[in-house]
Amino acid sequence: MKYLLMVPLVILSFSDNADERVLLGSFERLVVENEVDSLGRSFESSLNGFGAQILNLVDSGRYFGTEISRVTGNTEICTGTPCVSADTDISQTTFSGEFGWNFGNWTPFGGLSLFTDESEGESKDNSASSLGAWLDLDRFKIKGTITYVEDPDRFGTDTWLSGGLLYRMDNEFFLGAEIGMQTEGDDNGFRFSLSLGRSF
Repeated sequence: MKYLLMVPLVILSFSDNADERVLLGSFERLVVENEVDSLGRSFESSLNGFGAQILNLVDSGRYFGTEISRVTGNTEICTGTPCVSADTDISQTTFSGEFGWNFGNWTPFGGLSLFTDESEGESKDNSASSLGAWLDLDRFKIKGTITYVEDPDRFGTDTWLSGGLLYRMDNEFFLGAEIGMQTEGDDNGFRFSLSLGRSF
């Protein structure tokens, strides 16, 4: 039910104040390496998938963005050099929304993300909050974000830093890329996204 919180952001993405709406499809990759346990083992999860994103780009006024993605993969258990598949299928589904205000070339924003992680028939819901900004450089738009992911297992938060680039080609098409790294928390995480879309 809590995913219904994202519905207003989706509706606002189609609001009439948009100077330009961009629809993007993306390839997503997520790699998370867990700390070594008492037996000297480490666990590495590699997930790949796809996503869709709508950006409500404006020259002035309010900015909205929404995104949904799903990645699937498995976990490997490593002891030294050799790694063995744990035969465990895992997946993560993410719904995200951003809201901000344009100030000339700068658009600061805040965001909310809702996650569902599934593994061995069990699911766990999680959430994250983020702060960031877009910098408009004509054909290029540069994005920087800091994200705080709630970690109920250890009663703390994981911190991710990410940077992205959105490039408008000579026609109505856009090419984008974004990378993110986990800077605080028990795990070592890396995320990569490559997107392609067009304005409408």
